[in-house]
Amino acid sequence: MTGPDHNSLPIGRRVAYWRGRRNLSQQVFADRIGKSKSWVDKVERGIRRLDRVSVLDEIAEALRIDVSLLLDPVGERRVVTPGDDLRGAVARVRTALARHDPAPRTPSVAELQKAVRHGWSSLRYGRLLRLLGDLPRLLAGLRHIPSRDLGTAAQVVSQAYQLAATVLRRVGAWDAAWLAADRAMTVGAGLVPVLAARAAVPLGGVVRDLGQPRAAYELCVSVAHDLAPPDPYRADPDHLSVYGSLLLQAAMAAAQLGDRHSVAELVDQAADVAEWVGVGLDHHDTAFGPPLVDGVRVAAALALGDVAEAVIGYEAATTRPGYVTLPAGVRADHLIDVAGAYAHLGDLDGAGWALLGADRLAPDEIRLRPAGRATVASVLRRSHPPDPRLAALGEALGLDGAR
Repeated sequence: MTGPDHNSLPIGRRVAYWRGRRNLSQQVFADRIGKSKSWVDKVERGIRRLDRVSVLDEIAEALRIDVSLLLDPVGERRVVTPGDDLRGAVARVRTALARHDPAPRTPSVAELQKAVRHGWSSLRYGRLLRLLGDLPRLLAGLRHIPSRDLGTAAQVVSQAYQLAATVLRRVGAWDAAWLAADRAMTVGAGLVPVLAARAAVPLGGVVRDLGQPRAAYELCVSVAHDLAPPDPYRADPDHLSVYGSLLLQAAMAAAQLGDRHSVAELVDQAADVAEWVGVGLDHHDTAFGPPLVDGVRVAAALALGDVAEAVIGYEAATTRPGYVTLPAGVRADHLIDVAGAYAHLGDLDGAGWALLGADRLAPDEIRLRPAGRATVASVLRRSHPPDPRLAALGEALGLDGAR
C-alpha cells in the first residue's frame, strides 16, 4: 500500500486517487461529470463537500468504480469474527438438518413463508451470521407442516432448503449445503418443477466447490435443457430467471474445466435471456439480469486465467445501468473477485481498496467466507507495509501477521 494513512484519506482525496488511476486530468474528469475544473479541484482539496448521493453516483460512474470505494470503507462498527460464533451457528444448522421429529410447535405455511422471505432478505444484504442463526428455527418448522395445498407447502419447503444450501455454501460448509440443496430438489420434483430446477443452481455450485466441475456442468446443462422455454418472448420472467441462472452456473463449471467455447456460448445465451428478464428484479431470489451476467463474465474470466480481461470487465460492468440494483452481498462478492485480480496484476492498492469496499458493503461476505479471508491474507502478505485499515481487518479475521 502507499502509506500508513492511505484509507483514512478524506473523500476528496479518494476522488483524486481514482482519477489518477484512470489517467484523467481534472479538466477531462470535470467534463465527464458536467462540472468545472475549479469544482473538481475544490472537491479534491476538501474545500467543497460531497454529500449528495446523486453526485457521488455520477463521480463513481465516471471513474468506473463502485460508489462504496469513495466512501469510508471501514468505520467503527461491529467486528464479525469467523471463530466460535460461525462454527457454532453452522453446527446448529447441521443439527436441524439431521432432525426429522415433529417440531414442538408447527407454524402455519403463512408464517413459514414470512420467515423464508426474511431469510432471503438477510442473504441479499450479506447478513450471513444472522441468517445462520435464524435457520434452525425455520428448518424445525418445516417438519410435518400441515397444508391442504401441497404446491404451496412444497414451494415453502424447497425455498427454505435452497436458502440453507446457499448460505452454507458461502461459509464453506459444503457437505451440509449439498444435503440441503438435494432436499430442495427432491421436494420440488413432481409438484413444482421450476423449484427443483432452481435448487439445481446452489447444488451445481456446491459440486463445483468440491472439485467436480464436470458433474456440476452436466447437472446444470441437463436441468437447463429440460427447462428451456420453446418461446422466450412468451415465457414467464420467473421461469426465465431460473433458466438463465442455470446457464450461468454451467458457465462457471465450464470455466473450471478450461472450456472457453462453452463459457462464451453459455454466458452469451444467458445474456440474451437476461435482456428479456430486465434489470432490478429478483425472480426466485436469483438476482438474475444483465448485471449478474456481467459479474459472471468477470468471474469466468478469472477462472480461465484472463486476469486483465476480468479487471477491464468489472470496471465496465459497474458503469452499466442497473449494477447498483444487485444485492449488496453479490456486489461484495464481485469486489472480492476483482481484488484477487488486482493483486495478481501487482496492483495492491486497487486490491486493498476493493477488499475494504467489500467489507463496507457486506462485512459477513468477506469476514466469514473462505474466499474473502484467503484474498485478504494474500494481499496482506504481499503488502509492505500493509494498509493499516486492511491490517485491522486481517487482525479481526485472526490472520497471522496482520499487524
